[in-house]
Amino acid sequence: MAVNSKTLPDAALFWQFSLALYPGIQPLCLQWQDSYGANVNLLLLLLYLQKQQLQCELSDIRLLQQSLNAEQQFTLALRQLRKSLPAGLNAKAAAQMKQALLKAELCAEQLEQEQLIATLPQCRLSQVQPAIKAASLLTLYLQLLGVALTDKLQAQILDLDQQAMQQDFPPSKSLI
Repeated sequence: MAVNSKTLPDAALFWQFSLALYPGIQPLCLQWQDSYGANVNLLLLLLYLQKQQLQCELSDIRLLQQSLNAEQQFTLALRQLRKSLPAGLNAKAAAQMKQALLKAELCAEQLEQEQLIATLPQCRLSQVQPAIKAASLLTLYLQLLGVALTDKLQAQILDLDQQAMQQDFPPSKSLI
């Protein structure tokens, strides 16, 4: 069943979902970011869509990924700056600078998420019935990134999918 614009996920609920889920999956998300070039916000969106029983095509994931190009450059610059603070800073100054950069990076991450949600109307989302097991959107994303799907990686995908599904988070109001 096709999804219309009135049933698209909400940016604020997606952000809250991400804040709730991310601490439990952070190490794996960062590993995929570093190893495969995965965008953590896109990973979170794909998990959010699956939780909402929404499916999309590989071409839609490509479109979502491309929509982040400008925002991601800004986020990456902030992250790199935070990780490479000058060695001459005293501990208190370094901690304050790191905290300020982390706050700015978090704002940039939220802007990335808003861009993803703004791009969703261009995607062909469809509602998936709970009894039907659809292909994991994470599998499609990793294929898009050119990652070989090993048994270990497939187990990680299953783990992420299950953690997102078990996340005690209300469904989007627009989908009720």
